Amino acid sequence: MKFCNKCVMPDTRPGIEFINGTCTACINYEKKKNIDWDKRWNELERLCEKFRGCNGDGYDCAIAVSGGKDSHFQIHVIKELLKMNPLLISVSNFSWTQTGLKNFTNISDSFGCDIISLSPNMKVFRIISRLALEKLGSPMWYVDAAIYAFPYKMAMQMGLNLLFYGENVNYEYGGSQKEEISSALKQFENDVVKPIDIDEWCVEGLTRKDLNAAVFPSYDEITSSGLEPVYLSYFVPWDTHHNYLVATKHGFSHMDHEWKREGTLEQYNQIDNPGYLINQWFKYPKFGHSSATEMASRWIRAGLITREESIRMVKKRDQILDQCILEDYLSLIGISKKEFWKIADRWYNTELFEKNRFGVWNEKFELE
Repeated sequence: MKFCNKCVMPDTRPGIEFINGTCTACINYEKKKNIDWDKRWNELERLCEKFRGCNGDGYDCAIAVSGGKDSHFQIHVIKELLKMNPLLISVSNFSWTQTGLKNFTNISDSFGCDIISLSPNMKVFRIISRLALEKLGSPMWYVDAAIYAFPYKMAMQMGLNLLFYGENVNYEYGGSQKEEISSALKQFENDVVKPIDIDEWCVEGLTRKDLNAAVFPSYDEITSSGLEPVYLSYFVPWDTHHNYLVATKHGFSHMDHEWKREGTLEQYNQIDNPGYLINQWFKYPKFGHSSATEMASRWIRAGLITREESIRMVKKRDQILDQCILEDYLSLIGISKKEFWKIADRWYNTELFEKNRFGVWNEKFELE
């Protein structure tokens, strides 16, 4: 296991590559310093001009949102700076933090936007989440799949032809995509949502219709509808902490006053739903890194901390599964902690971890 010589991301992250000891996420971040962002902004203005007012007084575009800091930043850019009239499209949480619900309400109140939100089928979620826990080690597969699929489907049904997503995670944080593109047409291939055989997951009476919310529309369906899905991160510099600072100007709240999360470095990223973060933790037994590594690496690239400063923080926090996250997730799907850990044990990568006689997993690697 090797670590990037610029940030603290390991080479076990799926899809990432190292070039002369540096990960592709850091390399791509440096590339952005040579981009003519005024030119990119002009491209964005022309794109918006193409669709602005296309439906008279109706919506002229859609934005996929969660209610978090990045959602606030996107709406600020699209509605306030570019004067578009967006419809916000979201997938609701099965449970909320108080702060997350407050922020979700704030995006409508602060920016004056309408929201269409899908509340996924709870029965389907429980069944599929248990399957995804056992088969993929990605318990929130169903939610992630719906988050990607629903905005496309709803924008198409509403007759809208421009859909904004935030960052291209495959390019921004290291993946198979070598060149940055504006189109989000093939976002489903970014490896966040693992492809599955839907028919094999139709168990306990579930049908393909029951799982429709998690099925991504075909490329032919998207293109024939006239929909142009794009990443905002192609047109404007994308920085997690900067987005947070912009969001606070529009009423976004961090979570320090509600919940001190044990396994993270900050209290402003992915704060909507406790149980959803179980997916983030599962990266640790499978790949040897989790939330602390990801955020530390972003901060290092942005010049907020040094690599040396981050190492101590990552070693202290990355392996921790916050009790609130675990308990919220278990209450949603209805299994015990003992059952959960029995399943989770199967996902520890024995090349990275070894289990002692008492059943405790210890790292074979060391971040340095």
